[in-house]
Amino acid sequence: MKRLFGLVCLALLLVAPGFAHSQNLEPAKTVAETLHGAMLETMKAAQAGKGFQARFELLAPSLDKTYAYAEMARVASGRFWQNFSDDEKAKVAKAYGRMSASTYAARLSGFSGERFETLGAEAVPAPGKGVMVNCRIVRSTGNPVPISYLVQQMPEGWRIVDVYYNGSISELATQRSQYLAVLRDKGSTGLLARLDELSNDLASGKSAGK
Repeated sequence: MKRLFGLVCLALLLVAPGFAHSQNLEPAKTVAETLHGAMLETMKAAQAGKGFQARFELLAPSLDKTYAYAEMARVASGRFWQNFSDDEKAKVAKAYGRMSASTYAARLSGFSGERFETLGAEAVPAPGKGVMVNCRIVRSTGNPVPISYLVQQMPEGWRIVDVYYNGSISELATQRSQYLAVLRDKGSTGLLARLDELSNDLASGKSAGK
């Protein structure tokens, strides 16, 4: 009887950590699925005739709750971030958030029966750390499009800090290469102007957010 009790305890010790770990992935998956729900709602609104501004206003609150804009702006700004004043950091983060919401509002301009599927999630070790949530966009025609989100625990909760298209293309790395060139030449003022320009182009239809 004692031997049986000991084996049961050992089994619980072996299973419990894995169970706890899998449970810890759920909040990260919920963030991605919340984002997908907001995207689908916006796509359907676009199909019903809602214009850019209406889509922006519909999306922006959900994006604020799913993305860590300040952290993403910090990473995209590289070494220049540490020299920003608190006011500059706040302005860049806000402008980055507006640009991101504008990009989504421009891209989500219709609905053709698309759906999102969450394929799974896995812990990411340091230095990346966090949880990678792997998903795909299933279209009515054509092959599914892989998309993954790096989600990290922030003071305000779990938030997305990077998006990977087709399984490997980092949105943040792409932005970083673009923003660093601006920061080297024109500093934070130049970056703010560039982010505002991108947002305005998306709002006017000059850019489609591709």
